[in-house]
Amino acid sequence: NDLRRAIERKEFQVYYQPIICLETDELCGFESLVRWNHPERGLVMPDTFIPVAEETGLILEIGQQVFHESCRQMREWHLASPGKPLTISVNLSAKQFAQPDLISVVRKILEDTGLEAKYVKLEITESVVMKNAEIATAMLMQLCALGVNLSIDDFGTGYSSLSYLHRFPVTTLKIDRSFIGRMGHGGENSE
Repeated sequence: NDLRRAIERKEFQVYYQPIICLETDELCGFESLVRWNHPERGLVMPDTFIPVAEETGLILEIGQQVFHESCRQMREWHLASPGKPLTISVNLSAKQFAQPDLISVVRKILEDTGLEAKYVKLEITESVVMKNAEIATAMLMQLCALGVNLSIDDFGTGYSSLSYLHRFPVTTLKIDRSFIGRMGHGGENSE
């Protein structure tokens, strides 16, 4: 019930984590992070409310609010600093990725906010993509056709191998910390 009220009252806030280009040490974009500003509990972190939102299906409305606000803010930053092609990375949950009207939702939000698709990077976790690789590939191709960039998040958590990557039209691979944490100890993990 609190989540439903939070959606109606727009209690979800987007925080922006900067992304820095390691080659130039310059800001190249942001990743959107959602937080719930609960009127009684204060700031609620996503690991507390996202599982419930996923389970109830409310993640669809929360996700749309976050995506819309992220695109609106990025467009505003572009207008304030022309010539600085910053990107915005936004996570898509499993339910969002599976919704039949995802393409039209993304297209409408881009049209409403005036943000060009090339400045958007949608992040989908490896587990979501690998649940049904054929359906995921078709959806990723449609998103790519819109002009958005795609990223696989949490890669290396055990669902797929590098050989799968050629099937997906992704521009970025975010390797999970558990995957690289085993490196440097010699043997197979280093390879």
